[in-house]
Amino acid sequence: MLKNGEIIRKFHKIKSLFAFFKIDISFLITFIIACFIEEVFIYVCFVVSLILHELCHYAVAKKHGYMASRIHLTFFGASLEGLDDFTLSDEIKIVLAGPLFNFSVIILCYLSFWFYPESYNYLNEILLANIGILLFNFLPIYPLDLGRLILAILTKKHIRKSALKKTKTLGIIFLALLFIVFLVSFFYEYNFSLGFVCVNLAVLLFRETGGTSFKREMFIKRKLKLISKGLLERNIYIKNETPLYSLFKFIDDYHFVNFMFVDKNFELINMMTEKELYQKTGYC
Repeated sequence: MLKNGEIIRKFHKIKSLFAFFKIDISFLITFIIACFIEEVFIYVCFVVSLILHELCHYAVAKKHGYMASRIHLTFFGASLEGLDDFTLSDEIKIVLAGPLFNFSVIILCYLSFWFYPESYNYLNEILLANIGILLFNFLPIYPLDLGRLILAILTKKHIRKSALKKTKTLGIIFLALLFIVFLVSFFYEYNFSLGFVCVNLAVLLFRETGGTSFKREMFIKRKLKLISKGLLERNIYIKNETPLYSLFKFIDDYHFVNFMFVDKNFELINMMTEKELYQKTGYC
């Protein structure tokens, strides 16, 4: 029989699991549409594949020490909210994690069709959902995965703000070409799906006005609420030349962090509090 403490811990685990998913009202509209057109099963396959896609981003990010607060489900898909201050190699690994999952599912489905042809009746919708997610995320539009990959590569030679501007410019050019194709389709066969994709991509591209869907501000506000109950303090020892943006991966909700900059002999050179890090990077 479970004790009171165990029941409370399990309750908080379940509560945190539900809190990890933010469901927008527009996402519920897509479910209603799926019910209306009697495509509920493929819709469920798509949503499950989409969530697993984002969870792969989350798992790799967490493995490399980055935070993510929740998965946000909207009419236009899903996004992982958290921090967006990555080293180049880490960012590429995190971005590729989602598409690699979809690609793996596609390969497994085709292998299943090869060895067990009857599995086609059960796995075809899963295959189509993962192909759709993979192809959609490999359009050069930020914040889709290929757009984020382009941003990561450009960041190697340009400052983040400049790299983001170039990435979005490329996305606008691609979107304009896609819209031209949509207009040309009027003279042959009207393509409603292509028009919907253009609108979807435009909303995604221009909605990200802040440069990222990863909002560090949410962590500041959350910590201000938690500090009334008390926060533990911890010290992180790092090399003196460590870039400031890479320090955010050491921050979590439950500790107040001090950064101790040391030289090669582990002699303390400088110290920076978490609040000072926010101030120096313009987030406080």
